Amino acid sequence: MPSPALTERARLGARMVVAFAVLAISAGTAITQYARVIAAGGNDHQAGDWLISYPGAFVRRGLFGELLLGLTPPGATTLWVLFGIQVALYLPLFGYVIDYLFRSRFSWSAIALACSPAALPFIGWDPLGGFRKEILGFLALVLLAFARRRMSRWLRGLLLVGSLAAWTLGVFSWESLAFLLPGVGFLLLADDAIPLRRLLAAAYTTIGVVALGASVVAHGDVGTPARLCQNVVAHGLGNNLCTGAIAWMGRGLDDSLRAVGQTLPVYSGYLFMLVLALLPIAVSPWLRRYWPWALAALVGVAPLFVLGIDYGRWIHILVVEVMICIMASNVALIESKLWNPLSASLFITMWGIPHAAPTPPLVVGWPFKGLLATVTQWLQAGFLGRP
Repeated sequence: MPSPALTERARLGARMVVAFAVLAISAGTAITQYARVIAAGGNDHQAGDWLISYPGAFVRRGLFGELLLGLTPPGATTLWVLFGIQVALYLPLFGYVIDYLFRSRFSWSAIALACSPAALPFIGWDPLGGFRKEILGFLALVLLAFARRRMSRWLRGLLLVGSLAAWTLGVFSWESLAFLLPGVGFLLLADDAIPLRRLLAAAYTTIGVVALGASVVAHGDVGTPARLCQNVVAHGLGNNLCTGAIAWMGRGLDDSLRAVGQTLPVYSGYLFMLVLALLPIAVSPWLRRYWPWALAALVGVAPLFVLGIDYGRWIHILVVEVMICIMASNVALIESKLWNPLSASLFITMWGIPHAAPTPPLVVGWPFKGLLATVTQWLQAGFLGRP
């Protein structure tokens, strides 16, 4: 008869296999699919959005693209450099999540949080939803979370400088990242883990507010997409990158509200998925202790649901923001009796979230996504010869 210690090691090993399998399959699928997109010349959102620059004058969302186009040689090399940067931006987040899983001894509650289809695996179950500019905001939050730990003053200083730099680059490359300020506030102000936390909170807030204000003042006009596209084409890249995100730079709030209004029929489906996505948070002791911060995060992200149709991405952003805050807290604050081998396994494998509302609105049910759907597609492609 095996000893209790041996049995526990076996159970721990099984939990580790489950968690690493989900993270590895989702990450591998996302990177592979996006690499194919880059090899084909990129697309108008995952790549094109990052190429928005300053076409002769300051315009919202242009900081990253201005730096990228200014520092890379013309041609396809730019897209592969962008691909490398985007993948690299995910590494600290994956590292932080894996470190948390080890600290929590891969409990089923921690696995439900970290491997939720709305958390990191989101980018694998719907690869078109990954590699967007929110990863700059995630980087700022993760570096801030790391800085809360006991370490030398110099290392903490480097992490804080890196986080503030990522935040600045992020909000001036996509102003909506300022809606992550509740997450920044929690990591700085929920306790006294970081020195000068109020001064730092003021700095993050000021930078975010300035970026939001600048996006209103320099919103872009009907001629902005053409000037942005000229920059892209002059850099040796294709016109295919000029639709989507770049084209939307010439549109106003009315166009965004109209697009959202046209997709209202699918809101009920996303509401159900939001409830599912928030389940590991809702049943956690962390929520009972820090519910005002969770509510602030929800209110902060809420405007995105009015401004754009990428409802799956907005849910993903909210979940990752709160997930980082939970992981920065005591590991015991995630534990819930709801999660066991069966419930957690079903939760992390049986569903996934489409990154955006279908256009035109979906009328025949939701697409099947998630780990099970991905593995099923592999089997069809590998054994049945289906695409």
